[in-house]
Amino acid sequence: EGGELFNLADADPTKLKGLILDLRSNPGGLLTSAVDVSTLFVPNGSDIVSAKGRGFPESLYRSKTEPTLSSQTNFAVLVNDQTASAAEIVSGAVQDLDVGVVVGKGRTFGKGLVQNVQDLPYQTALKYTVAKYYTPSGRCIQSTEYKEGGRGDDAASSLSDGTRSYKSRKVADKDRSIFYTAHGRVVKDGGGVEVDYKAEPQKASPLEVILLNTGAYADFAAEWSKTHELTDNFKVDETTYQDFQRFIQKRQDSGDMKLEVLYDLPLRDLQKKLKASKFDSSSRELDKLRADIIKDVKQDFTKYKKEIIEDLEQTILSRYLPDSMVIARGLKNDVQVAETAKLLKNDKEYNRLLARDKNGVAIEKSEVDTTSSASTSTPSQGLQTLQTQW
Repeated sequence: EGGELFNLADADPTKLKGLILDLRSNPGGLLTSAVDVSTLFVPNGSDIVSAKGRGFPESLYRSKTEPTLSSQTNFAVLVNDQTASAAEIVSGAVQDLDVGVVVGKGRTFGKGLVQNVQDLPYQTALKYTVAKYYTPSGRCIQSTEYKEGGRGDDAASSLSDGTRSYKSRKVADKDRSIFYTAHGRVVKDGGGVEVDYKAEPQKASPLEVILLNTGAYADFAAEWSKTHELTDNFKVDETTYQDFQRFIQKRQDSGDMKLEVLYDLPLRDLQKKLKASKFDSSSRELDKLRADIIKDVKQDFTKYKKEIIEDLEQTILSRYLPDSMVIARGLKNDVQVAETAKLLKNDKEYNRLLARDKNGVAIEKSEVDTTSSASTSTPSQGLQTLQTQW
């Protein structure tokens, strides 16, 4: 509750009221690592993930130890659209086994494939898909389908030597099948893991996006560190903030950065067309529009001063402090973390989301709503082992 970091294994279960696992923008990693992480949270003996493919022996990964996290602790996994692969295995297992809620804006990335890497000559490698993985409910959350195309089907998709290539398409909502969690909640395959509770991230202003993408924060921090010493309780004061604005203006004047960069491409395209049409008057108006855009972007220095200062402080501190300390500091001002913590403190809402009563017992439902346009699906015969004995 105080924001301090600690070893989960050493935590007192009577004092730990809630836990947030932040998997935002986590691209994944080893499948076995995802299983190890999931084991910390799911009941002993639970199916965590299964993998199956052509020429790939079906593999089932199951928890074999008691979870580190107490069942009395409210638990949430925080995700976004860049949460992928092994991180989605963890998210899917937590959701399907109803041991916690998945929180975020919408869906995760949707990479439900298992891949191997084969080293090749000249320091190159080939990554190839060997299987799909399935969450405990039996669903595959792969968001993109690949189908073989050929001369008869799609001439454009065939290679010059006549061999077939493959076409890809996103799984449509109408094609997503229904599965059920341990407590009978409806979940769907395809398109990633859909969140149980929506928490919008803080929206960045155009100026913040430009400063981040151009490396302006990092460049200023490097210059600042040459003439300053980091002190206790460091804060970016008004003088430093003014110095930062002058630093940005200098880069703008020298052409090293463009404050209108987000709009530069369409502006240049329009300018070419106006020039080709010899619309001189409109071209002059376009120059005025570019200047107005730069002026508007600069106003964000005032409008979003608090957010920019926070970003600048984090970047400067990252040059001196361990990543863990910088991340912990940033979480204090993270709106999604704050919203998730608020949810975990609300036992009534938390239990409602997991379809259980105040004692943590699943609520029996006389019927399940299957009015979704997606068809109701049960795992194929080859995937029956995915069904956990709840």
